[in-house]
Amino acid sequence: MTANGDLQQRVDAAIREHIARFLDSHGGAVASAAVTSDGDVTLQFDGACRACPAVAATFFSKVAPIVRAVPGVRSVHAPNVNVSEAAVTRILALSAPVRRTPER
Repeated sequence: MTANGDLQQRVDAAIREHIARFLDSHGGAVASAAVTSDGDVTLQFDGACRACPAVAATFFSKVAPIVRAVPGVRSVHAPNVNVSEAAVTRILALSAPVRRTPER
């Protein structure tokens, strides 16, 4: 097995273990479409994820961090995610619940 074939197997295992059930519960899926020998991973979203307006938030908050944590992965991208990570971070921060301190 090639080095990038081994890396692709580890990426696929991480997806199955940590992401697949969550996406499946929403009618979607993600898979590794390509893995280079340098550790660059291209993911393909399928099912309901293809047209989901929240795919960028899902990619940057759930999927990419899990795939990046696989040893040997250098970068992760998905062709159908067309928004910057910085924009998603701002959007997620705006939608986060406000923490209030208890009054005395």
